[in-house]
Amino acid sequence: MKCEILLAAAVMASLVAFGAPQKQGGKKAPKAAASKQTVLWKNGDNGVKVYRIPALCTAPDGKTLVAACDARYDHAQDLNRKGGPGGDYQKINIAVRTSKDGGKTWTPSVYSHEWKWDAEEKWAGSDPSFIVDEKAKKIFLFYNVAEYVKEAGIYKQYVQESSDNGKTWGEPRDITADIRPQGWPKNGFVFITSGSGIQTKEGTLLHTVVLVNKAVALFGSEDGGETWKAYGKPTTQPGDECKVVELSSGELMINSRKDMGAREVFVSPDQGETWSHRSDKSLQDGRCNAQIMTYPLGKKYAGKKVGAVKYPEEILVFSNCKAGGRSNLTLRTSWDDGQTWSEGLTIEPGKASYSDLCLIPARIKGNPPDLGVIFEGSGETDIRFCTLKSQYIIKK
Repeated sequence: MKCEILLAAAVMASLVAFGAPQKQGGKKAPKAAASKQTVLWKNGDNGVKVYRIPALCTAPDGKTLVAACDARYDHAQDLNRKGGPGGDYQKINIAVRTSKDGGKTWTPSVYSHEWKWDAEEKWAGSDPSFIVDEKAKKIFLFYNVAEYVKEAGIYKQYVQESSDNGKTWGEPRDITADIRPQGWPKNGFVFITSGSGIQTKEGTLLHTVVLVNKAVALFGSEDGGETWKAYGKPTTQPGDECKVVELSSGELMINSRKDMGAREVFVSPDQGETWSHRSDKSLQDGRCNAQIMTYPLGKKYAGKKVGAVKYPEEILVFSNCKAGGRSNLTLRTSWDDGQTWSEGLTIEPGKASYSDLCLIPARIKGNPPDLGVIFEGSGETDIRFCTLKSQYIIKK
């Protein structure tokens, strides 16, 4: 499956966003900020009705990209919702593909685990996310699990791990009781956010877990994923699908989907024990899952003055649907720990939804990395991959 789509509108929007020169007098046009879009999964492929909810990471070897998504067999509805012609829940497995050449070619789609689905037990796993442990050289794959026959209405959290850069995966491990904050209900709709968690500078693995319409919280591991635990305390305000990032100050920030038109921001100075809160209306949002992460500027720029620009050690990058609905997927940057944001680089001007990002190491030593982008395209009918070039990302 090597369907590649070059969207001229996206390319032009990308160039205009950064003020790149246009073709003049027959001269060769400048290269685009975004690469061709490669379709990784398309609805209907392999007998699967719908593919949704992408996740992406760079493996510990520094060169392998690992992508994952939901393979929803019967309809588009989420893990906790019925749908389709039969009006019922459905089998969902986590599909995985890998690339060793920066996303140019990909291995065939496989499942990290095939859940049992018969008359006696009906299992489903949904909403994949990754944490890469650079110290332990492992990838952790998280998702949410339901069994609809014997434990209807109960949603659990599982993890699998890979020690070979995403080629194979260990057996799923139930960590539900370990990571849920005290007082959260057994039968509430609790879920780990899809996309990516982080490894902090001192090595702690951190991710977000959500109690819908109530609160968001952190969970993590301080022993390389051997054990997992609730980390700090939940927020006192509600949130939804969200991501955590470590700021240059060492503070933790959660950026959350909530209502149309803005993002909810929670900041903790004490490793999640207390949280401040604000609504960031400068981050226009289509009420959709997004991704935020730190982006290192490389030895060529980090901490240096280049021309008129003084570069920090790292910046924040943020991908979301910068629109009143699910369209206009945009990458924005912040040079001040999320206090202000650029207008952004358009990745996909048309219909787009969930997205995730990863770093692709620079070909030239010392340069900033490129960014890999995975996202739902064409009105959630396929999942695509493209890359964004570093020279466009770091322009201030």
